[in-house]
Amino acid sequence: MSLIQRNEELSSLERVVLTLQRKEVDRIPAIPLVCGASYRVTGSRYDKWSQDAEIATQSLLAAQELIGQDAFLLLVDLSVEAADFGQEIIYPKFSTAYPDFNNQFIKTPGEYEKIGKINPRETTRMKQVIDTVKGLSAAKGNEVAIFGFVYGPLGVLSQIRGHKELFVDLIKHPEEVLAAVDVITDVLIEYAEAQIEAGAHSIVIDPLYSSGTVLRNTTWEKFEGPYLKRLADAIRAAGSAVAIHNCGGGVYFEEVIKWSDPVAISVAYPAHGAKDWEEHAKTWGDKIITIGYSDPAETGLVFTADEVLEDVKRQLDLFKKHNAGFILSSGCEFPPNGNLLNAAAMVEASRRYGRWSIK
Repeated sequence: MSLIQRNEELSSLERVVLTLQRKEVDRIPAIPLVCGASYRVTGSRYDKWSQDAEIATQSLLAAQELIGQDAFLLLVDLSVEAADFGQEIIYPKFSTAYPDFNNQFIKTPGEYEKIGKINPRETTRMKQVIDTVKGLSAAKGNEVAIFGFVYGPLGVLSQIRGHKELFVDLIKHPEEVLAAVDVITDVLIEYAEAQIEAGAHSIVIDPLYSSGTVLRNTTWEKFEGPYLKRLADAIRAAGSAVAIHNCGGGVYFEEVIKWSDPVAISVAYPAHGAKDWEEHAKTWGDKIITIGYSDPAETGLVFTADEVLEDVKRQLDLFKKHNAGFILSSGCEFPPNGNLLNAAAMVEASRRYGRWSIK
């Protein structure tokens, strides 16, 4: 008699691990990416949540109790690593922190050499994430999956230099860019290793520019592919699984898999070359676990709970039809001020409609 026939309920951690291994589960895992939005559950403020490991830990734990999602994701914001390299950051009271783009740490192409080796365990913001992982692991590490998070090296550099300026430098000053990416990669390896030591079951890397809406695939491969491989290989050597997140349009699945060999890819849109989710599921469903793909804005800010249930059922039915590897999630971070009851509705939809196993 199978697990499903016995109607046994797995822990969230077991459910995620078995799904990633394409083994039988009681239902498809549901992981709405409730990160910063958790600050509201404990009545904190976003600027405090994003700078205090204890507040972040207690908020994430409380949100998981409320919503029931099967994993924590340690995405605080995309400026965490940049801040520790010296970039000035703006911290809004009730929204996501971001770099002060009027005061870039690297102001000219001649300043890339300012990027130096730092120890994530002795920094401010990366250490906060490490400490948050440690707190979550102590509280629920045996029950709920913990996904650490690392922004890709090219993305980190864009936060320090500025996106527009970096894109120009890719053409005019490639050697300076590559030298900085090399240093950043070494630091990110140590950062990922520290999160694994703290209790992360998997590390999610965000190589944001590996999508058709940002860079050509060949350009991305030149400036981040080999560095992504170094990072991914180090994560596996430390005993953890590698996952990828990229909420850009048309993610280069072939190239990303080539350089990182992940167990899953988290996306908001169908892979590059797939005209819709049907083609995506047909093409990639037996090759990689897709994590996605509820629209965060619609799910968090527009839909009613019933509309969330309908939307998720369509997703689950589509991937079930093609026996495609799938974990239910929002395509990107759940809105910091979104309706958390709709995140709970995603989990409820998985309980109602996600009782099937990937073969």
